[in-house]
Amino acid sequence: MFEAVYRWIDERIDLKGLQAKMLNEPMAGGARYAYVFGSALLFIFIMQAVTGLLLMFYYAPTADHAWESTKYIIEKVDFGWFILSYHLWGSSAMVAVLIMHISQVYLWGAYKKPREMVWLAGLLLFLIVIGFGFTGYLLPWDQRSYWATVIGIEIVDKAPILGDFLGRFLRGGPVPGAQTLSRFFVIHIMILPAALMAVAGLHIFLFRKAGPAGPFRGTTKELKEKMEYFFPTQVWKDIVVMGLVFVIVCTLAVRWPHEMLEEASPVASGLNPEPEWYFLFLFQLLRDPALAFLFSGEFGEFLGAILLPTLFLLLLAALPFIDRSPERNIFKRPIALTSWVVVMTSIVILTVRAIMFRE
Repeated sequence: MFEAVYRWIDERIDLKGLQAKMLNEPMAGGARYAYVFGSALLFIFIMQAVTGLLLMFYYAPTADHAWESTKYIIEKVDFGWFILSYHLWGSSAMVAVLIMHISQVYLWGAYKKPREMVWLAGLLLFLIVIGFGFTGYLLPWDQRSYWATVIGIEIVDKAPILGDFLGRFLRGGPVPGAQTLSRFFVIHIMILPAALMAVAGLHIFLFRKAGPAGPFRGTTKELKEKMEYFFPTQVWKDIVVMGLVFVIVCTLAVRWPHEMLEEASPVASGLNPEPEWYFLFLFQLLRDPALAFLFSGEFGEFLGAILLPTLFLLLLAALPFIDRSPERNIFKRPIALTSWVVVMTSIVILTVRAIMFRE
């Protein structure tokens, strides 16, 4: 019965050809754990979609019920606390793996010709994932998420030209309230997932057209001699890493489950609001006493919160067109290596200082 159904479908959509196309992709230099980031990100997104759908059965995206429904999920729904905590930690895992993946592509010089469009699509995916984090943070509707969002929208307000419009659109009124929650919910569960699936599909298509970049070491002849196909060795490595990611996120969800604060209120409280960890470096940049001479005042906030991040992203987007050298070995590209070390070290230092100031 199963074979008959398989043959019937195969005659119409060429399942065997599709299987060969998906599984017989040549891997330059052989199967490696260095190639697992794309599959890991896909796995994390699927788990985010699954846990997000489960949460939507109980979550009420209205200002008068969001906090209560979230509390109900944690306290009354079977394993609700775990599903919610897994979803929240999964968003952090997605950002962390994506940063590692972008760093790998940069260090390997895999953004160079003919992979410029793959790089640009990857940067767009990064912005979409950050958008997920920003919009999802408000949904529990407690004091922590509310005041962190207030700060986030105030930063958006400082952007030139479209900043005021975007701030008013996200806020939906004079202060964040019911309209803010409604708009963040729609963006989080409809607009961003659709955008991510579209751009991820484009990213995979462009990647398959350009082919894997392979490691930056070894001659073309050596890489061809070590050639392997995606199935079975690389598939196994991907599965191992997916399992590892699942175990890590589950452990974090069990060890540090989400804790609700008081219900969101526009009345100021004694809470010192701060964003998710991947925004902490930017948050600290604006308030660090050692940098007050640069980022204090209205212009300083605009410089740190809007101008520098925008210029950095534009530089990353222009990178394939600026760096035209065919050299990909990072140890023969001292400027690229130094710049990556400086940027990552700065981010780590600012994040650590933000945590220290918190305590």
